[in-house]
Amino acid sequence: MKALSNTKGIVIDLRCYPSEFIVFTLSKYLMPLPKEFVKFRTGSTEYPGLFTVNDYYKIGDTNKSYYKGKIVILVNETTQSSAEYHTMAFRTAPNATVIGSTTAGADGNVSSIYLPGGIFTYISGIGVLTPEGNETQRVGIIPDKEVKPTVKGFREGKDEVLNAAIEMIGK
Repeated sequence: MKALSNTKGIVIDLRCYPSEFIVFTLSKYLMPLPKEFVKFRTGSTEYPGLFTVNDYYKIGDTNKSYYKGKIVILVNETTQSSAEYHTMAFRTAPNATVIGSTTAGADGNVSSIYLPGGIFTYISGIGVLTPEGNETQRVGIIPDKEVKPTVKGFREGKDEVLNAAIEMIGK
């Protein structure tokens, strides 16, 4: 972060599944103060059918030396689960913009279920909500600016979403 502190911007490409869980580590450098970014809706095993929403989770820390450049987060339809969680967190930073296309809407934990007949499957055991209470599952993370690759750009070997991020930082 010291090497990046005087740059105009950072591109965080989440058009993949993150190999590391850096939500809380990186956000300490991106945020001037702690900020809420997610709530969870959970079911009750004691009272089936009862769902409650917990208090929101926060990221960041009090940091006068936080990163002040532009932050552009790249997403698309393959951005899912942990990558959506990361996007929700990093988008709360000052000067952050999410660009690309709507994400998969497949965030939340994974709970395993054993069914009769030796069938094994997974479901999401919690609901994921924005701090305002909006659903993200089945909806996805809606980008601030929609940018989609084109056939022409693909044929020319261009990453139009990344190019749009670089252009945004240069302004």
